[in-house]
Amino acid sequence: MQVSPLTALFLDAVAVDAPSLQESPMGAFVRRALTGTPVQIVEDNAGKSIGGTCGNLICIPATYIPGRPAVGLFAHLDTPGTTAGVRPMLTEDRITSDGSTILGVDNRAGVSVLLDLLRNHAGSSGMGNFIVVFSVAEELGMLGAKQLDLSPYNVQMGFVFDCSKRPGTFIQSAVGCSLYTALFRGRASHAGVAPEKGISAIHVAAKALSRIPMGRLAPQMTSNAGTITGGTATNVVAERCSIEGEVRSFDPRAIEDHLGFLERTFRSVAEEHGARLEMQTAVDFAPFVISEEAGVFSRTVEAMHGVGLDPHPIEYLGGSDANTLNAKGIPTANLGIGAQNPHGNDEFILLEDLRKTAEIAAWLVRKDGAHA
Repeated sequence: MQVSPLTALFLDAVAVDAPSLQESPMGAFVRRALTGTPVQIVEDNAGKSIGGTCGNLICIPATYIPGRPAVGLFAHLDTPGTTAGVRPMLTEDRITSDGSTILGVDNRAGVSVLLDLLRNHAGSSGMGNFIVVFSVAEELGMLGAKQLDLSPYNVQMGFVFDCSKRPGTFIQSAVGCSLYTALFRGRASHAGVAPEKGISAIHVAAKALSRIPMGRLAPQMTSNAGTITGGTATNVVAERCSIEGEVRSFDPRAIEDHLGFLERTFRSVAEEHGARLEMQTAVDFAPFVISEEAGVFSRTVEAMHGVGLDPHPIEYLGGSDANTLNAKGIPTANLGIGAQNPHGNDEFILLEDLRKTAEIAAWLVRKDGAHA
């Protein structure tokens, strides 16, 4: 079977094991892939700030003109887990793993497409003013993007290549997410000799969880308690128990209201049983909505039509670097790249989708539509 340069690049990329905070092998891959091209690579200090091995890589084509408005294209270097031992399987229409590991389509497909763009068009006079950014630790809550400073590059709009939907679909609006930690403090005692002297923080936490709704609270709102930890030994009444969870919604006020409800409920249950509650909350990522009048929306629609696709804007209950970039004031859409069944051992990408995503990327930075 004849393999295109883009497919070969993708197959090479998925062979690189670089999970979150361990992206240095993928950073080295990017540098090798761009050797001999008119592209300058700037690595920021995000890796040091978040405890990783690699920073965000900002790739600047020779045609980039400082000071002029620019377009930013984004993909992330990390995978949600290790891809060590991955064995990609190439068929007539798709690439899968052999089923024993994830393939790493999320986000090796996005990385490959943008590397292909730089290798083929970085020195072309037909391209507008653009940069490419490869971020780190996206899977841990967009940690790299949160450290990213694009002010020197005058990026006016962005396109993230990281949506699992097929090309043509793009995320017009996405939820925000806030995290919480509820620490219940009881009183330790010997569980066999004097259990009545203790207050089990685990028991109190369980009672508290039974009082709150979880799952889909509304069509556009979810809540989840993801972890619960506590106790030291089977013969000790647990003194501490911690619940960690999240709340997602398109409405920041709805998130705040529900977090307030959770804290009041948890505190009430703690007091009923003579325990104490310590509650902490933090915004993980903010929601965004792209107006149909926004330049990034119209440019996305133009690109889809330009490569022969019907544009399909959607709402999405997941987060991506697009959330962080929009929060930084850079209107950004997240584009479907066809990373189907992401994070699972059965994930795959159609060759047609990989090729079509590359066409979209090239269209987005054409001089006739991109900032020149």
